[in-house]
Amino acid sequence: MIHLLYSIAGYVGAAAMSPAILAWLAGSPKQRAGFFQKLGLGLPRPDARTIWFHAVSVGEALAAVELVKAVAAAAPEFPLVVTTTTPTGQKVAREKLSALATVCYFPYDLWNSAHGAVRALNPALLVLVDTELWPNVIHEVVRKGGRVAMVNARVSDRSFPRYRALSWFWRPVLDDVAVFIPQSRVDGERLVALGADPARVDPPGALKFDRAAPEPSAERKQSLRASLGIGPDAPVIFLGSIHDGEQEAIRAALMARDKIQGARIVIAPRRVEDTGWIERALEGSGLRALRKTRMTGADTGADIVPVVDTFGELFDLYGAADAAFVGGSLIAHGGQNPLEPAANGVPCLCGPHMNNFRDAVELLTRAGGAQTVHSAEELAAGFIRILADGRARAAMGAAARQAVLDNRGATARAAERIVRLARGR
Repeated sequence: MIHLLYSIAGYVGAAAMSPAILAWLAGSPKQRAGFFQKLGLGLPRPDARTIWFHAVSVGEALAAVELVKAVAAAAPEFPLVVTTTTPTGQKVAREKLSALATVCYFPYDLWNSAHGAVRALNPALLVLVDTELWPNVIHEVVRKGGRVAMVNARVSDRSFPRYRALSWFWRPVLDDVAVFIPQSRVDGERLVALGADPARVDPPGALKFDRAAPEPSAERKQSLRASLGIGPDAPVIFLGSIHDGEQEAIRAALMARDKIQGARIVIAPRRVEDTGWIERALEGSGLRALRKTRMTGADTGADIVPVVDTFGELFDLYGAADAAFVGGSLIAHGGQNPLEPAANGVPCLCGPHMNNFRDAVELLTRAGGAQTVHSAEELAAGFIRILADGRARAAMGAAARQAVLDNRGATARAAERIVRLARGR
């Protein structure tokens, strides 16, 4: 009954919003990308039952890369499918996984779209990366004899109250999921509170610990800096995944630059569509923001602030840094991934709003590889302290990387579980 009511509500809502939806699609090529596949049409039809991975966007797609590789090696009898929702996620999935899997778009969660997609892709197992609850798609997979797993599952502080208020609705959806692998103990407890069967909740394991990073070296750092127009000896302050609203992070970097001779700033905004707010934040500093995609070999001046406007490169580019601030954390967004700079052996500074990565920040902080700051002044002081003491900086970076290395293994465990489920065990 829940699925019937949900489907009716979906069609009524789509009909009521159809003028706005059509205008939205007409005005945005990005939203039209994969439109027919999202309707469940024109999808590939593999010859055998598949293992279908769904990763919404860039972060989820990158987190899934090693998992897909591990499953491909362990279960060659299954064709693999990877779907994303966003065009940026699609781009990353095609670049990283097209040699191992068919890559296409995830369907809208209307009954006909879900039915068409499941019939075409014929999954023995649907693997949802992070907490992606799509009632019609999940139900159609189970109705057609497949199973559903949720890996790297997370229930954020923000979404938990909303899910809990509708637990009567989500409980039958969760009943269709065969196994949950939460990112943390808290995420597992929240899933159970929402109605997941505790027997189906495996021990926690975060895939992001397993993202491969080369051993830090002077040669690698020099190569990455050269790609940003920065010389090998300049101290580098890296602002990663910062949001409009975190201009204080830029102000802190400017304050630190004034105190550290030759320091350079690199900015990787969370959204690259609009960098005007970065340019405005730099006004009066004598510095000029320049997108990475527009840089030439001549763009090496100390007055240039490289702005990373490419997708899928942030993880590697953190390796160019001496100190990194992880964005989304000076504002109440929940924070971005601190394990990316940590895996590269880079000391991490985070704001107080790291709810989405609470366990990771606590782990890195206990290890001595991260520090929480609460203001632009504290952030600037943190940058200055790290950049001014090379020995302490190296120790902090090594501690951050070791904490990541010591907590790897979630990918291998998840891959083993996925293969057993797909084989009906």
